[in-house]
Amino acid sequence: MSNFKTYAEREVSTFFNVDEFAEYHDIDGRQVLAIVDQDQFGERPRDPVDLYRITDGIYQATIVVYVKASDYEKPVIGQQIYIDGDDYYVTAVAEDAGVLKITATANEG
Repeated sequence: MSNFKTYAEREVSTFFNVDEFAEYHDIDGRQVLAIVDQDQFGERPRDPVDLYRITDGIYQATIVVYVKASDYEKPVIGQQIYIDGDDYYVTAVAEDAGVLKITATANEG
């Protein structure tokens, strides 16, 4: 009998299906089937105070991209990545059950 992790690895294509959750996105100039969460914004840190004053009104837009590890090469932290025409910098990468979770940020004003 298979455990859940084994089953999930086999069935990852269920989530990466245009009829279910995923859509094609332009990632670094390639059309890749991915799930993108871009509804995350955070105000820049206020310490030190002088830095906060000169960056007042600038926010960090954070985007999380889920893509099959077989469809996209695992990026490294600090790498620039282009997603749907916008440029971001990779801040975290995790791989689990054949899926890459790529977190990237950009400064927005």
